[in-house]
Amino acid sequence: MTKQDFKALLWRAGFHRTGKLDRKAAMVFLHIKSERTLERWLAGAEPCPRAVAMLEQRIAGYIPQSGAWNGFSICRNGKLWTPRGHSYDASYINKLDFIVRASRIYESQVVNLKAEIAALEKLVDTRERLKEMGHELVEMSDKLRLEAMIRVFKDIERERA
Repeated sequence: MTKQDFKALLWRAGFHRTGKLDRKAAMVFLHIKSERTLERWLAGAEPCPRAVAMLEQRIAGYIPQSGAWNGFSICRNGKLWTPRGHSYDASYINKLDFIVRASRIYESQVVNLKAEIAALEKLVDTRERLKEMGHELVEMSDKLRLEAMIRVFKDIERERA
C-alpha cells in the first residue's frame, strides 16, 4: 500500500476536516497510542493490516466494535442486534427517528405552554389584585359620599339654626 492509498483511506473514512487530517480522531479510531506510528504510515511505511481493515470497514459502513458500539451487530436478515439481545429492523429504527423528532417538538411545545400558563397565572393574580383595589376604591368612594352627605346635612342644620 502506498502512502497515497493510506491517505485516501483516511480521507474516505471521514478523518479529513476542512482539508486537514484530524490526527487525534484517526488515532483514537485506529487505537494508536503514538503519533509517530501514524506519521510513519503517512510517510509511506506499511500500516498494520488491522488498521487498514478498520478503515475499510468504516468506509463500507460496518458497525465499529469499539466504544459505544461494542457488542452491536447486524445479522444476515438486516436487523440490528444490541448487546442486550434486542433486535431492530430498519423500519423500526426509522420510526424511532420520527418519534425522537416528534418528542422534541412536543417538549418545546410543553415549554411554551408552561410559559403561557405562568403568564396566565400572573394575569389571574393581577386580576385578583385589581378586584381588591376596585373594592377598596368603592369603599373609599362610599366613605367620601357619606362624608359629603354629612357636610351637606350639617350645612342644612346650620342654615335652619
